[in-house]
Amino acid sequence: MKSAPSDRARPPARLRFWLLPCLLEGLAVAASARVTSAQTQAVSEIQVTPETMTLGVGRKQALFAAAFDGRGNLLAAAKFTFWSSDTMIARVRKDGTVLGITPGLAKIEARTQGKRASMAVLITGTAPGDTSGARAASASLLSLEPASVTLFPGENVRVTPLAVREDGNPIAVGRVTWKSLKPDIVSVDSAGIVTGLGPGRAVVQVITSSRLMATLPVEVSQPDFALSHSRLFLSPGESDTLRAIVPTQGNREIHGLVRWRSTDSMVVTVGSSGIVRGLAPGQADIVAAGFSQERRAAVTVHPRPEALVVSPQHSAGAIQVPLRATRRFTAVAEAADSSLIPEARITWHLSDTSVAGFDPASGVLRSKALGTATLTATLAGISPAVWTVQIVPGDIELRPARIGIVPGRRATLSVLLRDEQGSAGGRATGVRWSSDKPDVALAREGVIDALSPGRAVVTASTSWGKSAKADVFVVGDLLLSSNRGGSFGIYQMRASGSPALLPLLQDSAANMQPALSPDRTRVAFSSNRSGSFDLYVMEADGKNLRRLTTGAGTEGDPAWTPDGTQIVYTATSGTTTQIAIMPADGGEGRPLTTTSGGNHSPAVSPDGRSIAFVSVRDGNQEVYAMNLDGATPRRLTKTSERESSPRFFRNGDLAYVVERGGRSRGSRVMRLAWGGTNAGLLLQTEEPVRAIALSREGDRLAYVVGRLTDGAKGHVEFSFFLQSTAPGSAPAPVPLTSGEQILNPSF
Repeated sequence: MKSAPSDRARPPARLRFWLLPCLLEGLAVAASARVTSAQTQAVSEIQVTPETMTLGVGRKQALFAAAFDGRGNLLAAAKFTFWSSDTMIARVRKDGTVLGITPGLAKIEARTQGKRASMAVLITGTAPGDTSGARAASASLLSLEPASVTLFPGENVRVTPLAVREDGNPIAVGRVTWKSLKPDIVSVDSAGIVTGLGPGRAVVQVITSSRLMATLPVEVSQPDFALSHSRLFLSPGESDTLRAIVPTQGNREIHGLVRWRSTDSMVVTVGSSGIVRGLAPGQADIVAAGFSQERRAAVTVHPRPEALVVSPQHSAGAIQVPLRATRRFTAVAEAADSSLIPEARITWHLSDTSVAGFDPASGVLRSKALGTATLTATLAGISPAVWTVQIVPGDIELRPARIGIVPGRRATLSVLLRDEQGSAGGRATGVRWSSDKPDVALAREGVIDALSPGRAVVTASTSWGKSAKADVFVVGDLLLSSNRGGSFGIYQMRASGSPALLPLLQDSAANMQPALSPDRTRVAFSSNRSGSFDLYVMEADGKNLRRLTTGAGTEGDPAWTPDGTQIVYTATSGTTTQIAIMPADGGEGRPLTTTSGGNHSPAVSPDGRSIAFVSVRDGNQEVYAMNLDGATPRRLTKTSERESSPRFFRNGDLAYVVERGGRSRGSRVMRLAWGGTNAGLLLQTEEPVRAIALSREGDRLAYVVGRLTDGAKGHVEFSFFLQSTAPGSAPAPVPLTSGEQILNPSF
């Protein structure tokens, strides 16, 4: 218990008493050294611990008392006197030791300098020689219902005493005497009605005629109350209820202690229990007053609704909502003049919450399981709107929506459910599959078998009438440029099996340097069909050509980034060649190199972080590397011969061509570990290698050899080979037509 507290801050009581036994001795010594003695320091507050005590007859326990000055400092040298309100029940010694005498409830006080603090002491058991206590032994326990009470000032509660024997059987309580130990905080009458009078804590004691006793802790608090609604919307004749609640006590409701009134009783009225009734259109406040506080709720009485405007129309049949999707429903009241009344209260009800959930605040219904439910919007005085909602598996989509496959191989498509916002969810089941060109690609249970080059559209259909399509491109794993059709065109072929070349894009233009996208669905290439050589992109079946660059110079050597979003290329302006990068869907190109001497033939690493390229910036034609953004250029080869055609293995190693040098006109194809300095030999030729390609798996090389047959006329005889990268492998020649020239192979 506390005496009147100071306005100044001080340590929490529990912490002070936890420290008190440890600090008393040290503080007593320190106090003796102070200039001003403790006796001259004014005591502002006394605290005792424990706050309550329960002792048996003949038992004893020490209490601790502490004094504090106005700043909350402990006065360790303070002297206390102790007092008991009933020495027949409990006595207290000079050192604060409390001794139980007879059963009952007493108050113990600690006093100093006119300040005091008290605690309640309950003495239990039977006093020596007390025959009435012996007679009561059979009733071993007296309890109260409720066991503790929290009240507001003016609030009351009935407390009932209950007595039981040692064997648990109830007995009659008989005549009891009630007593409040703090009648200024709480009162109690002879019927056990406990009434809160003022803020604070108190104890109510009840004693039976057989000397059984029980106590009731009571706390009376001044509530900081609020209203259950800050705003109400009513139509004339409509009612609602406001409640006075205490948020700090779990929204405990206050009954009968608050006075209610309306600021305009022509618009709205309120009863003594908080029932609010709208009378006529307008606005008013409902005021609740109590505990020296006032709270308000704004009330708007809107015009009387004459109709309910809803969306979607509930009379148009069942509303289908895909599984795990959402659908928004709206219902707004309409007045006689067709004006909307958005504040009119609409009540929503969903018949089956296992099928769907509904949020009245947002009007959003979220499907949970397949089935049917009804959603009802109700407005007083108007016929309700009722929707029948069917939860169906929903729309579907195929992933990927575009896929490229080499003939003879397989790929898998997934069918996913899609909600109203287009987001994909779980997988769909019970799907039928079909292909519009089964000679190109077969579709069975999501497994796509690539049969021959071409383009097929695969369709997945559901039993509930939804379908989705995917484009399947079956394309050879090797592209190249050939003049067998007159001008240079783009052809495809299988690196294994039949070496036949199939035309992909053959027309009057020169179409060169094809590069297949990472997903094998698009081809980037260089063409002079618009005059100068520019970059183009087409579908992997040779359709839907789209021009990417339109500058005055020439662009070529396209190389895709692994994610298929960008293309790195060589841009030539006059006699200067530089490496640049641009979006694969078109846009402005950005230069990555600016040095003189020529930079060309880019290749992008499998991790998309680096670019290998050829440059003569240091005098000799060497292989260099830089970051994808053009930063940190570094030289990779350092020989006196010329290097060309860098190509990446999928582990990051680099293949490139180097002249054999000396009297030989041939070339070597080397393999250099990324970050290494010593390259190993993959193969060598007696004639110069004009171009190489490395398979995506890194297990095969395709290379073109050109032999000069007529130096005066510049005639070159081309040969084309496929060869495994395994040591000791022999090259396999690919048959060419007479005079055919092969350029730019690309896997």
